[in-house]
Amino acid sequence: AASASMAIGVPVGIVAAHNDWLFRILRPVLDLMQTLPTFVYLIPLIFLFKITEPKLYGMAIILYAIVPVVRLTNLGIRLVDQSVIEAAHAYGLSSRQRLLGVEIPLALPNIMAGVNQTIMMSLAMVVIASLVSAPGLGTLVLDGINNLRLGVGFVAGFAIVLLAILLDRVSKSALDRINSAQAQLK
Repeated sequence: AASASMAIGVPVGIVAAHNDWLFRILRPVLDLMQTLPTFVYLIPLIFLFKITEPKLYGMAIILYAIVPVVRLTNLGIRLVDQSVIEAAHAYGLSSRQRLLGVEIPLALPNIMAGVNQTIMMSLAMVVIASLVSAPGLGTLVLDGINNLRLGVGFVAGFAIVLLAILLDRVSKSALDRINSAQAQLK
């Protein structure tokens, strides 16, 4: 679900950064999605799917976690210095070449921050979705709380935290490798 959020959110953020009218439409939607309580994402999806269907929880996680990657991708592309874009245009780069060769590399720290936040929000939603019978590590945390099995709940919670730290370090390491490769090209 986190991968799907990123696969959808990054292109939407890029398109919104280049189209002000689209961003004006998306902004209130993103604001609403960001302020809704977590359980609210599950309510309409329960009517569309069976409560035991994994699609329900995947959709809820995608809807919950897509907001930061869209916002931060949009912000990163908008923060690219216009003089750099004008210079790329003056060199005769097409709009696709400018996007892939100039805008995305310069916006990459913001995009990666959005990716990182999306991963963290996905993991948070896994625990919350377990309250309505979602499968996964969240059910072990819930089982530990409900049945006073503190060891099970602690180990499952620790596994989720460890997974979050691991994914955070992997995403930061990837950004560091990209930045060092770009520095060597200069």
